[in-house]
Amino acid sequence: MFAKLKGTSSPIPSASMSSSSNISSPTSIIDSNPISHYYRHVKFIGSAGPQLAWKLYEAYSKSNQKEATIFFFDKKSAEKVHKPRRKEMIVDVLKRGFKQLEKYQQHCQILQIYHPLEETFDSIAFASEPVFGSLANIFAYLQDKLKQDIPATLREYTFLEFEVKYGLLQITEGLFHLHYSSNIIHHNICPQSVIINKKGTWKLSGFEFTIKCTQGDIMSPVPCLPFTSKIPKVVQPDLNYSAPECQLSSICSPQSDMFSFGLLICSLFNNGRSLLDCNLSTSLYAKQLEMIQQNVSEITTKMGQNNQIIDHLPSLLDIDPQRRANSQIFSMIKYFSDPGVNALQYLDLIHTKDTLHKSNFYNSLKNVVPNIPKKIWFQHIIPSLVVELEGNDVPATVLQPILYIIEESAPEEYHEIILPHIRSVFSIAKSVQARVCLLENIAIFAEKGPSDEVKNSVLPFVYTGFESTNPQIQSAGLRSIPKIVDFIDDYSNVKVIVQRIKIVLENPYLDYQVQADALDCVEKLLDKLDKTEILDEVLPVLAKTKLNNSSLAMPVARMYKQMLSDKRFGLTVNLLATKVMPSMLPVVVNPGLDMDEFNFLSELLQEMLDQITKNQRNKIKSEKTVSSPQTDKVPIEINFNQPTNPLYPQRPPTLKLDNRRQSLSVEELSLSDPSSPEPGQGNNLLSVSSNNNNLTLRRHSDNAINIPKIEIALSSPTTAENRNIARASSTTNLTGRRHSSISPSDAQNLNHRRHSSINLQDLQQFNRRRHSSINTHDIKRVANKMSRAADDMFCSAVDSLESKASHLKIDFNPVPLISPTKSGRRSSVAALFGHTSPTPSLFGQAQTKTSSKLLTKFGCKKAKTPTSSEKLLNSLGSGMQHFLGK
Repeated sequence: MFAKLKGTSSPIPSASMSSSSNISSPTSIIDSNPISHYYRHVKFIGSAGPQLAWKLYEAYSKSNQKEATIFFFDKKSAEKVHKPRRKEMIVDVLKRGFKQLEKYQQHCQILQIYHPLEETFDSIAFASEPVFGSLANIFAYLQDKLKQDIPATLREYTFLEFEVKYGLLQITEGLFHLHYSSNIIHHNICPQSVIINKKGTWKLSGFEFTIKCTQGDIMSPVPCLPFTSKIPKVVQPDLNYSAPECQLSSICSPQSDMFSFGLLICSLFNNGRSLLDCNLSTSLYAKQLEMIQQNVSEITTKMGQNNQIIDHLPSLLDIDPQRRANSQIFSMIKYFSDPGVNALQYLDLIHTKDTLHKSNFYNSLKNVVPNIPKKIWFQHIIPSLVVELEGNDVPATVLQPILYIIEESAPEEYHEIILPHIRSVFSIAKSVQARVCLLENIAIFAEKGPSDEVKNSVLPFVYTGFESTNPQIQSAGLRSIPKIVDFIDDYSNVKVIVQRIKIVLENPYLDYQVQADALDCVEKLLDKLDKTEILDEVLPVLAKTKLNNSSLAMPVARMYKQMLSDKRFGLTVNLLATKVMPSMLPVVVNPGLDMDEFNFLSELLQEMLDQITKNQRNKIKSEKTVSSPQTDKVPIEINFNQPTNPLYPQRPPTLKLDNRRQSLSVEELSLSDPSSPEPGQGNNLLSVSSNNNNLTLRRHSDNAINIPKIEIALSSPTTAENRNIARASSTTNLTGRRHSSISPSDAQNLNHRRHSSINLQDLQQFNRRRHSSINTHDIKRVANKMSRAADDMFCSAVDSLESKASHLKIDFNPVPLISPTKSGRRSSVAALFGHTSPTPSLFGQAQTKTSSKLLTKFGCKKAKTPTSSEKLLNSLGSGMQHFLGK
């Protein structure tokens, strides 16, 4: 029997876990019984009763699918063994047993009946609570005499020591109830009469031979029939477990049941065999009885010295009934003083207690559960507590032991053993406290269960919390989402959660706490949402939220802070400026904010404003660049630090360009493709457009686009006394300067020519402008002014020539030199110096008439009063005259 006590700790298998052959009476016989109208039988699971006459079938109610067990007896089976008259005797005994069982249903240690006895001509049957089997099935008792195909789950089942202790206490409690409350003697305590239900609880049945106790003194003996071979053994108590006084003296008392109970205890440690194994022989029974004490000593040796029940077995198996321990005394022995056993015993009676007692018990049960084997957790505690949850007045403390068991169980144990029992917890929990407790601890179910269970059971239960009208349940449901979001694999479920939270927030009468919990929930889900969901679902909800409370404002602010730090959330500057900041600014002046909250909000708003400012500034700059593109300009540097000549403080600065490039002629430029200039050639030249073909020999300006360095040179006034100073100061810095108005060949004849001392007042307006910014109009305007200055100088030169001709007595007529065009005048001048080809002009060939001064001088036009500019040009002409005269 040690194997039965030290084997596996697996719980009693459920119906789906059992695998056995369906050995039963023909299906037509069972279906012919009225019990089949109420229950649907599934398979054969065991046997019980006198000589195992009752056949047990697993069944389910057709009305509510509640599991049950059908006790079925086929009358035809008795005809095969016994005579017809004896068959009626057997049926009567079994029917009596049911009636007695039905009579004492008020105690929890008695097998509970679900459906009354149904009888037909061929069978009798009734339905009871779900049964695992009888103790005789587990011990294979009578298997050698009554061949039955017992399921493997029964044959291989083993007991833990804790189970045996708890089972014996249950039988003791059942006997105590029969003896002292019901005043009857069971008269057939044996393995066939002990039923083990699906929770692992040991129940008393087999009431076929009960005897009423003496009125007034229940311990007084009453007459009874001894075992005899003259009648069928099925209608007699089991001789192997009968008390000596019943067999030898034909009397019995409650103490007779205690003797039978002692034999039952010994059979647990003796491979299911009684110490009085007499093989239905009364003579052998008497011989075995003489050796009872010796056999007890042998059994106690097998049980071990640590088993505390050893000391009480001799008192139970005493031959004298007066010296035996009664059921009341035996129930109080130290062997049963186990907190776990006592907790299970109280749990069996919990349905008879009020709410206060239940609450206190469930609080203490959580502390006792660690001392109870896991096998008892799964097969007894969990099913009992789940049944308790169906009540409306159940305290939330009933869930505390369940949650502890789930938390301490492995995922495999939860999925295979616990889940079938608690799958209905979410649908049967009715009280507010129970639902809130489940929601607050929902993460335990999500962590242990598979992903499909989260989708099919956990999330629907959470959604019912969202839809509840009770604010406490709503808050618990919303607070549960962050706890299980990591266990949600399907993104579609996340979208459904957000949509349901949105519906909750749209309720105008929503409690502040519920609203705050909803916003906290959205905040926890933010990382799992994509940009579309945030823009379509989250931001509209946040925009509509009235932030008149700090508990609502801070979750919203934290979400904006998170979205601001990552562009994938889609929080644009337009949304910040038009939606977010207008709603957040009033929150800053909320008097309910503490210092930390105020600092957080102010920093957040400043960060939003900085982002808007940065974005808009960059946007405006980029738009301005696109709308008005600027060409590259060469900056002009003016040296204002150059010392000023005190003699000529009024002279403007003279521009000097460094890094001058060598000039290229038009012919050289025409050799290259203007559409694709070579690197380093033509790219940095100032482009001059002209439609006149007379400029073919004219050189373009060689002013490079490269940034020039401009120095300020001293200027001299045009007075005669300072001409030498001006000439000296101006020519020293212009040794390498070439005049763009003459060709290189003409420049060779001008070695003695003094450089122009023209005061370039017209260039002062460009002293800070880059060369590339001078447009064609500016160039033409300056060219016209300088052309007029050249005419004035030419007039001075003619005067000088006329004086020279008079001195040499040469006829000189200046009129032919006066030409209506500039090119004509230059040709005339060139003829005087021995040249026939005109020199290209820097300023183009503008068809300008001869200046008024020339015409007046030669009598072609009436002279006008000279202007200030003409006076200046006259001075320049005098300088030219002096140069020619030299």
